[in-house]
Amino acid sequence: MSKILLFPLLILLTAAAVFLFLPNDEKIIRKNLTSLAEYSSTSPEETTITTLKKSTLAAKLCSQPCLIHIESFDIGREFDKKELKDHILMMKKMLPDTHFTFHDTGVSFPENDRAEIMSTLRLKGKIDTTRFTDAYELSIHAEKIKSDWFFSSFTVVEFMEQ
Repeated sequence: MSKILLFPLLILLTAAAVFLFLPNDEKIIRKNLTSLAEYSSTSPEETTITTLKKSTLAAKLCSQPCLIHIESFDIGREFDKKELKDHILMMKKMLPDTHFTFHDTGVSFPENDRAEIMSTLRLKGKIDTTRFTDAYELSIHAEKIKSDWFFSSFTVVEFMEQ
């Protein structure tokens, strides 16, 4: 009798392990956000080669093209991966001691191959001798292309002042 129960129990445990340990789409998107923050962050000790590599890896997480919309800076256009990499490099050189993190992230799937993400981007850094902390609410879209998730647009959510 115990051998008969052992087989269904083994199947149930295997199914549970697959469900718990295989990454689902939301986990992959959250991991990509964490990677994007890591690749965009920089420290004064970072070598030029490391900066170039991290900028390239950050751009690879985005679709071709990727829409960037920041109304307050009058930016609203599509960028190809090379342009993204170049802008990330420029930002890293302008802000050589900056740490990026995503917080309060929500992911929804209006379609199987599309995701909508709302997240707060926090920047902590130092310019010259002045420390700063900024936060931006982002609306991010991602799409699944050939089983990989890529960020296809980033919009800074602007709040109206009254």
